[in-house]
Amino acid sequence: MSLEKTFNKAAHHLQLLAAELSSTQLLKFYALYKQATIGPCNISKPNWYQLQARQKWEAWKSLNDMSCNDAMNNYIQELTKLNPNWEEDTQSESGSWVAISRLINMEEEIHDTDKTFLDWIKDGHEEKVQELLSKEPKLVNVTDREGLLPIHWAADRGHLKIIEQLIEKGTNVNSQDDDGQTPLHYAASCGHIDVVKYLLSIGAQSIKDNNGMIPKDIADEHLKDIL
Repeated sequence: MSLEKTFNKAAHHLQLLAAELSSTQLLKFYALYKQATIGPCNISKPNWYQLQARQKWEAWKSLNDMSCNDAMNNYIQELTKLNPNWEEDTQSESGSWVAISRLINMEEEIHDTDKTFLDWIKDGHEEKVQELLSKEPKLVNVTDREGLLPIHWAADRGHLKIIEQLIEKGTNVNSQDDDGQTPLHYAASCGHIDVVKYLLSIGAQSIKDNNGMIPKDIADEHLKDIL
């Protein structure tokens, strides 16, 4: 398995442990996650009264020029210290599936002026998404570095109204990311029953991903009958 895929699995598994970790541990994982996915700290130092934001900034800034690969390796090593069997636990939880809803609450806040279309999707900001789509409908086909389209992110976060907007602008309900996963995979994995029902109602298919898994294979138990 590639380093990035292992890192993604580790980031997903950490969500299950987050409630048991100290703030110091969470800050360390936060900083390594940002360094691994973005690189060296590229935001301004928060104001003195933004205590939580300053702590996050300082933790990230302290990693200096650490490479993305080193940050991924360190993240994985730190998780292994906490739970040497985390990879086995992850496998038993969800097979080879890796969801992308990872450490949402640990992400640094982005100023509105710096947000991309995908950032507005993740935030669930329906009005802003509609405004941007009306100006540039082709945004429905913008992908991130992992091959995820806006509809994948909206399905992962459970933003039904935004999914409807994306569908209206012509996005493909059965779009697959680089791992062959569709919006239905993401919605099913995260337990968004309203999104799953909607996707099925407009023709979402039970497509196998690159690991041979269909949405039902990774769905929450309460969704299996629907799928």
